[in-house]
Amino acid sequence: MTRATPTGHRIRERRLALGLKQREIAATAGISPSYLNLIEHNRRAIGGALLSRLAAALRTDRAALAEEGDAELVDALQTLAGLRGTEARALDQAGDLARRHPGWARLLLSEAEANAAQSRRIDALTDRLTHDPTLAEAVHELMSSVAAVRSMASILAQTPEIDPNWLARFHVNLDEDSRRLAERADMVRGLFDARPALAETDLLPAETVARFLDAHGHRFDRLEDAGADAIPDLVAGIADPVAREMAAEVLAGDAADAARLPQSVVMAAKTPADLFEAAKGDVALVLRRMGTRDPTRGLLVCDAAGAVLRRKPVAGFPPSPVGAGCPLWPVYAALSAPGHLIDRTVEMPDGAAWQAQAIATLAPPVRFGQPSIVRATMLLTPVADASASGRAIPVGPGCRVCPRVDCPARREPGVLTARLDKVDDAMNTPPETRPEGGQA
Repeated sequence: MTRATPTGHRIRERRLALGLKQREIAATAGISPSYLNLIEHNRRAIGGALLSRLAAALRTDRAALAEEGDAELVDALQTLAGLRGTEARALDQAGDLARRHPGWARLLLSEAEANAAQSRRIDALTDRLTHDPTLAEAVHELMSSVAAVRSMASILAQTPEIDPNWLARFHVNLDEDSRRLAERADMVRGLFDARPALAETDLLPAETVARFLDAHGHRFDRLEDAGADAIPDLVAGIADPVAREMAAEVLAGDAADAARLPQSVVMAAKTPADLFEAAKGDVALVLRRMGTRDPTRGLLVCDAAGAVLRRKPVAGFPPSPVGAGCPLWPVYAALSAPGHLIDRTVEMPDGAAWQAQAIATLAPPVRFGQPSIVRATMLLTPVADASASGRAIPVGPGCRVCPRVDCPARREPGVLTARLDKVDDAMNTPPETRPEGGQA
């Protein structure tokens, strides 16, 4: 994880890359060259319409200039590189790629998602071939018909003189078996065509729902006013019926939360503690509402198995959409103590500190004798106080792309860890024993 490059530096780098003068960009953006100079040296804050005008003048994406605009894109590229086993050196280039060529970076991620979807489709079809009894029986019948036709054809081809009565019987049997073969081949084809949704979406329903939520920033203003009545229209664009039903269930929960804790109350609060009384002591409700209504905060919900049910990424702390998260995240510790709020400061590898507040709750059983369902919710809030990092718990985005070398919770070697080990080895190797021309 790398810190975001200041916006002014990005503007200057882009301008120099295009070979343009400050006065040219300033004139197009409607500001003075001296003011642009202050912006490029990070002496003036910038945002809003001015940043959009500068992005247009520099013929680039606004997100490519904003300080945190492409942080999520960088994190996604680094996660992809780590999962693909890319050399650690390439991870340092993710920020440069996302900043200079955001379109190409998104294309790479899109292609990676498409490849992953194709792999899942192959696995699904392989699983059907292996475990689907209907398909196995159909294939068996198909192969039996093929064997019968082949045997009949072999007899006719290898026997020059056949009694006319037997020859007529062979012809009748061959006609019947060939018809049966065609019918069974069509049956097998029908079994594979029975699931068109897999080919249409190339995504699992949970992935479709995650994309839907991310596209809206997990914030649905219509639910605040219309409640559950707005859900059918909101999910109407989801083609997969299973994913549509899952998304509707998520939004139904959001609508119920909005009814219990109105938006006006949430937006007036500065900390979760300010909402405790209004939420009647339901801490999980407070964390969910602040996580979905505030774009600067992240949200993560998992079940008792640690499977992530909902993840709202935030620049600087993006829960990976692929693989497990960091086992040191407080959300997992909350599962062992339901009802107890865990409030900790954590530090990501880039040095940024976050306040992580997590709590696990028990959902009462629907019927007598059924077990209670445990879910843990974690709210992530950026910590502005730099001194907080001194007492923070070191965490990471996930073992594969985490650069922390001596983490006791590491499950697998990380790409960055391997790189640091190589650097240490090189630094500890005497110059006279290094390969010719080698450097530490």
